[in-house]
Amino acid sequence: MWVMSRGVGVMGKWLGPPHDEIPRCGAKTRPGHPCGHYAMKNGRCRYHGGKSTGARNPHREIKHGLYTKEAIEDRRYVRDLIREARLLAKELEEFI
Repeated sequence: MWVMSRGVGVMGKWLGPPHDEIPRCGAKTRPGHPCGHYAMKNGRCRYHGGKSTGARNPHREIKHGLYTKEAIEDRRYVRDLIREARLLAKELEEFI
């Protein structure tokens, strides 16, 4: 039988030990078993945080400003103006 050097034989059949030395992720999965995927340099697989490095700069500038205090205050002010305008329009309709 022809054997390749990486632990896989003819037709892709698994021959064993050469891959046993590659570190595994080991993260606890939902059923409670350790994850068996291959680990990356930081010790976790791509599903359990292997590629993520986190936010580059958590104190960066705001992207859009939709939820800043000023924006919320401006929206409240506009909402109150619209409410007052509707009430005024309703009063004018009753008057006419």
